Amino acid sequence: MPIFEFACNDCGFIFSSLISNADKDKVQCPECKSGNIKQLLSMFNTGKNKAVNYSSSCNDCAARTRG
Repeated sequence: MPIFEFACNDCGFIFSSLISNADKDKVQCPECKSGNIKQLLSMFNTGKNKAVNYSSSCNDCAARTRG
C-alpha cells in the first residue's frame, strides 16, 4: 500500500497516511477531523538501495546555464 501525504485546508496540519489509492478520498485530518484536505506531491522510493552522489560539481551538467 502506498503512503500518501496530505494537508488540511482547515487547520493546515500536514500528515501522511498508509492507505489504498481507492480510499484516499475518504481521509480525514487527524488533528481537526476535517475532510477538507488536499493531497500533496510525494516522493517515492523505487526499492533499490543505491547511494546517489550529489556532491559532484555541476561543471559537466548539460542543464548548466552560463552566466
